[in-house]
Amino acid sequence: MLALRFIQLSKLAAVGSLVALSAFGLPANADRVVAAEIHGGVHPSPAVILQVLKAFDNPEGAIFSADGNHVFVSNSAEAGALSDGFGWVEGAGYISKLEVKANGELSMVTKRLITGITAPLGMGILPVATKKFPAGTIFLCTGSAPLIDSDGQAVKNRGRMRSKLLAFNEAGEVLGEIDTGQGSVFEQINGSPIILINALGFDTDGNVYVTDSAIGGDQFDPPFEGKGGLWMIPHSALDALADERAPSDPPVFVEIPGNPDGVEVSPTDGKIYVNTVGAFAGLTDPANGGVYALSKEDIANNNLGQMIDGDMGALDGLDFTAGGVMLNAQIRGDIPGKITVNCKGELATTLVL
Repeated sequence: MLALRFIQLSKLAAVGSLVALSAFGLPANADRVVAAEIHGGVHPSPAVILQVLKAFDNPEGAIFSADGNHVFVSNSAEAGALSDGFGWVEGAGYISKLEVKANGELSMVTKRLITGITAPLGMGILPVATKKFPAGTIFLCTGSAPLIDSDGQAVKNRGRMRSKLLAFNEAGEVLGEIDTGQGSVFEQINGSPIILINALGFDTDGNVYVTDSAIGGDQFDPPFEGKGGLWMIPHSALDALADERAPSDPPVFVEIPGNPDGVEVSPTDGKIYVNTVGAFAGLTDPANGGVYALSKEDIANNNLGQMIDGDMGALDGLDFTAGGVMLNAQIRGDIPGKITVNCKGELATTLVL
């Protein structure tokens, strides 16, 4: 088994590549690419790159199935130079399914398991079943701005921006979806649909936490005025939202400065960790690539929570090891692609790729 789950690495490695990492189990002098910096005396051995796969179209998210036997990759079909503006090609995204072999490496099972989707980004695994969705259902962020058509032109029509959470099983069967776009409960609560539904994470009770990076709304006519922040969707609300009913426990929103991007729940302290990407888009980010830790009480009381680290560039994917080590992907173009590593009680060190 790999030591680390996959995190969003589309902008860290070469375009179209997926990088698999391991944090232990190999000697320091193994015939692998060894990361340059680690916390001395903390990690039992250096992180290494086990495998690089080049069969994707701007892979944005990657996640293990609930049983660990498969990995699902979201191909975001991004077009345009990151430094000059970009967009996701409408309807060109897809999900790939890979098998985890006995030696921990991956092999392709189905390159295009689900097709015809726009901007498939972050994913999460539902840990607690609802009446509609069994445990192990994969939830996907999709349908976001910035959005371009097949000719490379920016889409102006507001009605074509349909952000949502798409739920599917390991066979690729779509089980339902939760609308987060125009006319949704989310717009009713916040005054704006979710513009860039970027990443999600579940807690052990099955509540889901979703980031809106709120980038790209200005391309539409008239523009959307989004608010960057974190949504908490109660587990009890998932079925109602998927059936287009008003839930008894509605979603809750907390505004976060700096355009939040990655989100995950810590397996050790149960807090919800969110990073910021604003520097990537030239937007104001007070933390200059920071990480916030929010408790459930913070979210319920509309508190920002604690900023635990900052000045890390433009952060994208966020994930944890089973032991609670936090990983963040840095994507700002004038800084080398890297993963930052935060051990408990420590500021970030760097794994340069």
